[in-house]
Parts: sequence; structure tokens; C-alpha cells
Amino acid sequence: MTTSPKESGKSSIGAVSASLSNGTLVQYEDDGQVFLASIIGLKKDKLLAINHRGRELELGKGRMYPLPGREPSTVGSTAARTQYLATLATALDEKAATIDVGEIWSFVHEELREYTVKELSELYFGSDTLEYHAALRIALIREKTHFKRDKENFEPRAQATVEELKKAEDVKRKKLAARGITLAFLQQRISEPECEIPFELQDNFCLMAEVAANVQHLDAARQREGKELVSLCATALGVSDNNPIEKQAFTVLLKVHYFQKDTNLSFIRNEIPLIHGESARIEADQIVVPDELSQFPEAEINFRTDLTRVRSVTIDDISTKDMDDALSIEQTVDGYQLGIHITDVAWAVPPGSALDRAAKRRATSIYCADGTINMLPEAMSEAKLSLWQGAVRPCLSCLVNVDRSYKIIDTRVVPSFIRSAERYTYDQVDELLESGDPTLLLINDIAAACEAARIEKGAIKVHKREVVPFVDASGTVRLQEIDEDSPARALVAEMMVFGNSIIARFASDKGIPFLFRGQERPEPEPQEQKAETAEGPAKDFGARTKLKKSTVGFVASFHSSLGLDAYAQATSPIRRYMDLCHQRQLISYFKTGKPWLTQEDFEPLAFEVENYLQAATLASRETKRFWLQRYLEQRGRDRTIEATVVRTDQKSPLVELDEVYLTVFVRTPKSVKLGDRLTLRLTSSDPHTDYVRFEVAS
Repeated sequence: MTTSPKESGKSSIGAVSASLSNGTLVQYEDDGQVFLASIIGLKKDKLLAINHRGRELELGKGRMYPLPGREPSTVGSTAARTQYLATLATALDEKAATIDVGEIWSFVHEELREYTVKELSELYFGSDTLEYHAALRIALIREKTHFKRDKENFEPRAQATVEELKKAEDVKRKKLAARGITLAFLQQRISEPECEIPFELQDNFCLMAEVAANVQHLDAARQREGKELVSLCATALGVSDNNPIEKQAFTVLLKVHYFQKDTNLSFIRNEIPLIHGESARIEADQIVVPDELSQFPEAEINFRTDLTRVRSVTIDDISTKDMDDALSIEQTVDGYQLGIHITDVAWAVPPGSALDRAAKRRATSIYCADGTINMLPEAMSEAKLSLWQGAVRPCLSCLVNVDRSYKIIDTRVVPSFIRSAERYTYDQVDELLESGDPTLLLINDIAAACEAARIEKGAIKVHKREVVPFVDASGTVRLQEIDEDSPARALVAEMMVFGNSIIARFASDKGIPFLFRGQERPEPEPQEQKAETAEGPAKDFGARTKLKKSTVGFVASFHSSLGLDAYAQATSPIRRYMDLCHQRQLISYFKTGKPWLTQEDFEPLAFEVENYLQAATLASRETKRFWLQRYLEQRGRDRTIEATVVRTDQKSPLVELDEVYLTVFVRTPKSVKLGDRLTLRLTSSDPHTDYVRFEVAS
């Protein structure tokens, strides 16, 4: 009866193991290293041995690999034995380093079976001496690319597997080399902040940035690699290891001028692209949007309704550059025609283009204290598509005919051309309304009638105090208070809600796939609870928390907060990608009678964009909190700040701070109730981790 190499290898080792005697040379492994030893005795079920470093040890027979040879009979003392083993171990290491395991693999890889070391030694060297056998085994254990080990036998890997492992090893070698270069480069960056980071080191810097931002979605190997790199760099730069690894990473990158004090970790954590790629920028530069109607293609002129002679105005913040909506009003025989005009981004951004891919990946523009991350490059969002005064722009227009009592007669959605006649700021419109400007007053009256109709259908108006932080030229964080109830802001907000509802109803009636937004009605609040809380921040906060979460779907449903039967976001295509998609649905319908996408095709796109939108929304919220905490730090810890208790059902009460309108938990020395006013003092803060702590001022 014959046996396989695997079986014969195991039986021979077992036989030798059973007859191990003093002077037998063996190899054993410890912590990934191969050690040479000689048997010197037996103690119960353990073998006594001395290794090539002169250390005596007890080892189970299962850990011993007997070599084909014994120590010389001339070795008589422990010192002589150790010297012999050390000399032999050095010779074996040197020999192992010369063995080409890949060459051995090339001889045997076509026959996928296990081989004993003895077989491979005879194949490679032509004999199986002690030195050949021991050195080859060391080489096979160390080189894991070409052979797969099964206990004491080795099986050649498939060629495809070897190629993959070689690639992985090459990547690993490059990473180790880059790590060493990184340490040297860090020292250079400290003294030369403008020194450009070499391409091969950029991933290491990204890796440390991910650690600083505490990115949780990384695979375990990358997380471990990042933390090891941070520890190495922190030690090299003398950064204290008493802090959490995230803090060490931030300090290292701050020290080498990769980070600034106010670097936004939320953008890293949520993978927000900060710059547009070259392809998107080139496309944006190449797109031509004429400023005059006659310069547009004839087909486009024939397709759109010419509203350039109607006086349209834009109303935005003074700092706004991406103006995507305008309003108009004209007198008609029966009353008035209101126009809500939305710049047609779909006309200029083809699906699948580099611009489109960049916009989809961002999902929305993000407005920050120190700048704006535009969904589209500035050449498009702030110039070619923006409704600048005097420039003709393609639009989608909602035209609403109302009678003289502002009752709606009919609504239409049409592709159009408009020319904005005036650019107003909110403050200017407030002043004009107060002074009795007839055109703006007329639009305001229609807006008020629309709001009243919504409230009659159950719309809920919840007051929310809000500030927008911004950084001035000196680097100081300042606050701009937003009064959502100001006449101008209320007018524009109502017109956009109205426009979105008109477009949503049109899409629903025509069967055009849209991502509609709805909201269930909130649970009714008990009458006794209504009376408990006085008007103010606590009551407003309670009203907001009782609102149901909004829903999205391809069937129009009632939106309780807005009091509308159909609602979809479509009035900000420069700033929101889904609004752009809705525009494409409409433009395609007007041109061909069919939407751009069927519901089956729209659903995966909507799901993808919603994921990007959630990340961007979270980054926007975290960024605002970051800058508001920076403002509080800048304000100083000696100054007190007033706050209102808005929630008491947690371990500590939640309060809303005056001035910044942040909500934070605060420990109080005595029980408090909703609406109570507290005077607080900032005790500690770390905006990068969203940590802020207040105490009640005595």
C-alpha cells in the first residue's frame, strides 16, 4: 500500500518525534520566528531543549520539528553546544536568504499537491542534508507567496493566487517605504509649510486625516494601519501620547501645516468632496450660455415661452451669488398673473457628464461660515446659470392666474426665457414693502392668501430662531441673525412652497415620476400640556419635536406641516441635485411627451442621491455647530450667556442658548421646568469633537 506525500510526511515525523533523544536537532516556532534547538533531556511529557541563543526551555513534542541530523559528538558542554547552535543558525539564515522559493514553485506548481520539505530539498538541491533541509524550511515558512502551508507540508498555490499575493506584497512594500519617507517629509514640512506633498505620500496624509476625523466606515486593516502610522509620526514629532489617537493625529497634521486650527473634520468624516475635478471644471468653462435671446439656438427659442418682457426680480441675501429663482406679477383682464421662475439647470448639464457626476456626488451645496461648497462649479452656479440682472436665462416657470381676490383661476408650468430686471436683497424688500411698493405688495398679498389657504388645510407654522455664523476678513467669527418671519423672507419662502406644490401637482397629474415629499399629522397635544408651557423657545422646541419625520416616495401624499396634497422640491436646481433631476423629467416631458426616467430607473438614482444628501446634511449641521462653538470660545469663558430649558425628560435638562440658539445638556443644582431661564458660563469646549460644557453661573 502506498501513501501520499502528506501522509508519509506525517508518519515519518511522528516516528521521529516518538524517538527524540538527546542531541537531536530540532526547529520550533515562536512569535513568527524559526528557532534552532537541541534536545537535552525529558521532563514528564515535555522535552528539555537549549536554543541557539543559549536559553533552556520546555516544549511539547508537538512543537518540535526534528531535522535530519544531530549535534556533533564533540559538543560536550553547554557553552560549546550554544556556540555550535549559534554558528549553525547563522549559516542556516544566510543559506535561507539565497533560496529562490519562486524557482522551486515553478518546478511543481502545475501539480497541485502537498510536498514534504524532504521532497523539495532533494528536488532543489539534489540531496536532503541537515543544512539544506533546515534552510529550505526556514525559507518556505518566511516566504508565504508561492506555497500554502499545512502543518509540516507545503502545497504550491495556483498561479492566479500567486499573482494576487505578489501585487499585495508589492503594495505592502511600497507602503512601508512610504512610511519611512513620510517621517522624513514631516520634518521638512515643519520648516517648509509650502512644500508640496509628493503623490506617493498623499494617501498616508489622507489616512492620518481619517484617524483625526474618527472615520468609522473604514475597513479594520486600514483603521489599524492609520493608527499605527499616527503613533509612529506622533513619537517622531514629540506629540504627547496621553491624548486619544484622534487628537494625536490632528496635532501631528496641525504641526506639519496639513491642517489648520479650523479644519473641518466633518467634511472628512462624511466624505464631502471639497473641490471639483478637472473634467467638471473644463466642461463648466466650455458651456456657453448667451445673455441675449437672439443668441440661443432657434429650436430652443421655439420650444420656450418668451417672458423676457415681463419684469422679473430676484430676492436673496446680499452675499448670494447662485440666484436660482425670480418672481414676476402682471395685471390681466381677470386679475393678475404671478410668475415663479426657476433657472433651467437641466438645459446646460447633460446627464452622465462630468458636471452631472460631480453634482450627483455632492447632492447639495453646503454653506459654511468660511465659504460655500457649491454643488456645481462656480462658473455655472454663480455665473452662467445664475439669474443675474439684465441677463437672459432659460427657466422653468410656474404661471399662476388669480382673480382680484387672489383666488387661483389656473396654473401652468412652461419652459421659458426670462430677463431679471432687478436684484433685491431681503432688507431692501422689507423697506419697499414698508414704504408701499405696489408690485411687491401685490406679490406679498398673494403669498399671504396662499399661506392662509394652507393653514386652513392644517399647515403648522413653527417658529425657529436661527443665526448664520460667518468669518470676516480678520478671521473673527460673527453671527447674522435670520428672522424667518420678516416680510421679505416670508414672501420668498411662501412663493417657493407654492412653486414646488404647483410642479408636484403637475407631475402627479401627468404621471411623471417624481420624488414626492409627505408628512403624517402629528399626535394631538393634550390640552393641559398646551397650557403648561409659556410662549417662547420651550414651546417652539416642543412643537418641532412633535412633528413626524417627512417621507419620500413616488406617489404624492399629504404634507401636514405644509398643508399640501402634493409637494416636491424643484425650485433650487443649482443647489440640490434632486431638483435638477425633477427639471429633467419635466423638460423631457415637454419635448417628447415622455419623462427622462421611468420610475424603475429613477428609484436607484434617488436612493443613491439620498445617501449622499444625508451625508451632506449631517456635515452641514455639524459644521454649523462647529462654528457656533468657535464663536462661544471667541466670546470668552468669563462672559455669561442666557438659556431656556426646552426639555426635562433626560438625566440633565436640555437648554437652548440665547444668541447662538444651540441646544446643549446642562447639569443644574436643582430641578427645573420647561421654560425656566438659566444663566450659564462656558467651562470647556472642543469644537472638533462637538464637545461643549456649561455650568450654571452662581
